[in-house]
Amino acid sequence: MLNYTQFKTAVPLEEKLIVYGGGKRYGQIVFLAGGAGSGKGFASEKFMQKDLFRVRDVDEWKKAFIKLSADMKRYSELKGLNLRNPDDVFKLHMAVKKMGIKGRSLQLLLRDVRPDRLPNIMFDITFKDTDEIDEAMPMLLRAGYQPRDIHITWVLTNYHIAVKQNKERDRVVPDDIMIGTHTGAATSMYNVIKGNLPRGVDGQVNIVLNNKNNTIKFKSSEFTSDKKIENVQDFEYFRLKREGQTIDTSEKAIHKVMTWVKSNIPRNRKLIDLFRDKEGIIVKEPTKATRDRDEVEKFGIGRRIKQKLSA
Repeated sequence: MLNYTQFKTAVPLEEKLIVYGGGKRYGQIVFLAGGAGSGKGFASEKFMQKDLFRVRDVDEWKKAFIKLSADMKRYSELKGLNLRNPDDVFKLHMAVKKMGIKGRSLQLLLRDVRPDRLPNIMFDITFKDTDEIDEAMPMLLRAGYQPRDIHITWVLTNYHIAVKQNKERDRVVPDDIMIGTHTGAATSMYNVIKGNLPRGVDGQVNIVLNNKNNTIKFKSSEFTSDKKIENVQDFEYFRLKREGQTIDTSEKAIHKVMTWVKSNIPRNRKLIDLFRDKEGIIVKEPTKATRDRDEVEKFGIGRRIKQKLSA
């Protein structure tokens, strides 16, 4: 057991956290945006209250269909697909899209819900366009969700890192889809930054900088000897909009956001033209982590007490 002096000097057992709707267990919608390989799963688990949400992730449905095709005599067109092969991944994507799983899965989530007990739902999307939000919004509003409780969080990862992560994961997305989803997400977020929110969205707008050099983790020895457990102490995110308020278009806010974006998006002609700065260039290298506490506090922090893990 720690004595008082040791307790006072110990590293605080708390994590930085994005909190939606004050941590409510009902009525919150989050559209978690980001191109393929951005690490949205890691970000939602480590930076947000994912345990309070039902997650609609079409990729999980894809895995389920592959398993069904292997174990049962169903979906024969999916049998034998190798998800390390980008061509097979594309075939799977098109097959699931044809099934209309996205709309049907949302209908299942909203079936028989009570207006005062609307489940928190997190949508894992690329945001390459606004179609997914536009398609879901009528059902969400009819169910009783309020616009100020509908949020967008962009998981912004350096494109070169995302490409590397894509090559290392179980399901390898084709190169043209990689560049398409990251270019599309950046284009959609450019419109949001300029104040053009998707219809029905009036909650938070956050940008998470999901690069290793922008994330501080607790040392495993501070919690447990299990090195597989990663506990995040600090990370960088920018709250561009609060619930019911307008986009922060102050010079300081726009400069910070544009610096982050230009440093991490793909360097293709469309985005270079879109995000052109005064000199007409995009920063080549990722930004280094900044630790200006006044800025961090302004841009929003949610905190929760981190229970000490047993060894």
